[in-house]
Amino acid sequence: MLRLVLDRSDVAIPPESMFLADFAPVRKAGQLDDQERAARFARQVWAHPRVRSWKLDGDPPAVPAGLSHEEAYRFAVSAPFEAYASAQGKSRWGDKTPLYLRFVDELHAVWPESRFVVLVRDGRDVALSVKRVPFGANNAWAAAHTWAHGIRLGREAQRRYPERVLTMRYEDLVADPAPHVARVCEFLGLTFEEDMLAIERTDPAKIHKDQADWFTNVWAGINTSAVGKWKHGMSPRDQRVFTSVAGAELEALGYEAVEAGGQRAGLASLYAAHDAVMRGVNFVRLRVVQERGRELRYVLKRKLAGQWR
Repeated sequence: MLRLVLDRSDVAIPPESMFLADFAPVRKAGQLDDQERAARFARQVWAHPRVRSWKLDGDPPAVPAGLSHEEAYRFAVSAPFEAYASAQGKSRWGDKTPLYLRFVDELHAVWPESRFVVLVRDGRDVALSVKRVPFGANNAWAAAHTWAHGIRLGREAQRRYPERVLTMRYEDLVADPAPHVARVCEFLGLTFEEDMLAIERTDPAKIHKDQADWFTNVWAGINTSAVGKWKHGMSPRDQRVFTSVAGAELEALGYEAVEAGGQRAGLASLYAAHDAVMRGVNFVRLRVVQERGRELRYVLKRKLAGQWR
């Protein structure tokens, strides 16, 4: 939602990029001060499945001669964003990729002037939402662990870069959009206009065709219909399980928490096993069947590197 709001300003924000996580080892390895290596890397970035899905025209721009490794890396990974923005008639770009909570230091190293908006939502509503998609946690226990970990990453990012990280609650934004979006715009150095809130007028092409069924609420505009769904959509047992894992994070963000109660010995192992099995099933369904393996090698590398819980 926030991606589409900001994309209605003078900033272009493509669908989730992911490739900045995939190519982080290249930045750490060095050697892009060699122009031939830098050119090969630029072509590799341009050929990434996520970049290809943006339907950019032509080949990547030539890497200028004489750049340092850091400069060449920044040029190569910035190029797709700049091309996307140019195609949209805009001069600035941004990104929306939740995985990058794990890469704030990396992104800050590449773009020291970058700013980060962390939009948090009640984890129990998040848990219900991810049940509809073929990725992420598959039960309340696993969802609570994933959500709480993300909250801690966001808080740590704000502690380390207090002037460059803004945290906002989804519930506050949808309840009173104008002042909250205006605050985000001020933080990012953008001009707020009321038309930014009209996400129901978004061009459907802004949402990747493979994900269109996951974001149907967009066309209803900004509203509070998805707030507090957990109160009637999540069983009392799952509510207690979630609170037992992520109660401290719920409380810290001002969310209502039910009594956690106790857990039977061994229950965590059962939840973990169920989640692992379902992740395997969903992995095949999404990455092999639906996507026909186009991003498979990158996803496997992320999993082996422990980038996804």
